[in-house]
Amino acid sequence: MNTVRPFRLLASTRGGLAPSLSLLQQTRSISWFNWGKSKEGSSEAAATADSSTRSLADLLKQSPQAMASQQAPVRGSIAGESILGPEDAELPKTSHEIDLTANRILRDPARKDWGWLRTVAAREHRRRGRLTRQERIAQTEKEHTAASHFFKTSIKKLAPLARQIHGKSLDDAITQMRFSPKKAARDVLSHLHLVRNEAIVRKAMKPEEIYIAQAWVGRGPFERELNHRARGRIDMLQLPYTKITIQVKEQATLERIAKEKEAKRLRKPVWQQLPSRPIYGQRQYYQW
Repeated sequence: MNTVRPFRLLASTRGGLAPSLSLLQQTRSISWFNWGKSKEGSSEAAATADSSTRSLADLLKQSPQAMASQQAPVRGSIAGESILGPEDAELPKTSHEIDLTANRILRDPARKDWGWLRTVAAREHRRRGRLTRQERIAQTEKEHTAASHFFKTSIKKLAPLARQIHGKSLDDAITQMRFSPKKAARDVLSHLHLVRNEAIVRKAMKPEEIYIAQAWVGRGPFERELNHRARGRIDMLQLPYTKITIQVKEQATLERIAKEKEAKRLRKPVWQQLPSRPIYGQRQYYQW
C-alpha cells in the first residue's frame, strides 16, 4: 500500500486549500484600516506605466532641442548702455561720480591711538615745524628714477656704458649711445628716451636742464641654453640678464652742490707750514 506523505498531499491540493487564519487577518486589517498603497502612489505607478508605453518618437518631440526648433526667432533689442542705444538712457556712474565719503566708515575707530601717529606727532613737536635738509631738497628740487627691463647682456658689458653716460646731460648721453659701437648701447638708448619722456610728463622737468645724476646696473635671472659639442658632449650655458637704473635731476641740483662746495672751501682754515703754537721751556743756552 502506497503511503502519501503530508508534503506531497499539500503540494497536490495547494490550489484548493482555504487561506490560513493569519492571511485572513492581514487582509482584513488592510481593508479596514486602509494600510495599503496611497492614492498618490497608485497615480505615480499609473503615470510610470503610461510613460513606459510611450513611443520613442513622442519623447523626441518633447526634447528641448525639438521644441526650440519649432519656436519662431524673436528679434532682440539694443541694450541701454550701448553706443547705438537711445541718448537719454541712464548710464552707469563713473569713478568720478561715486561718493567717496562712503569709505569713511572703514576708518579704524582706534586710529588716534596708533603708535605711528603718536611718533609722528612727537617728532613734529620737537622740530616745531622745521624741515630737515632732505625735506627741503625734496621740496625745491626735482628728480626721477627709472629702471629698465632686463637686457640679454652681462654686467661686464653694460657697466662701462653706465659709467660713460654718468654725469652728462641727457641729450649728450643720447648722442653717446647713438654713435656707440656697443650692441647693448641700443637698449640703453631706448631706455634714455623712456626716462626723458617720463621725467617731462610725470615730474614736469625741463628737457634742456636734465642731466644724469646716477646710473647703475643690476643682475637679473639667468637663462639656460644647450651647447652641443663634439663626440656627443653637451654643455649647459647660463646666459645672464641685466638691467640699468638711471636717476636724472635738473641743473638746480648742480648749482646747489657747487655752492655747498664753495662754502665748505671758505670755511676751511688757511694751511700753515709751521703751526702757531706757544713755545715752552726756553733757555738762553743750548741743551745739547
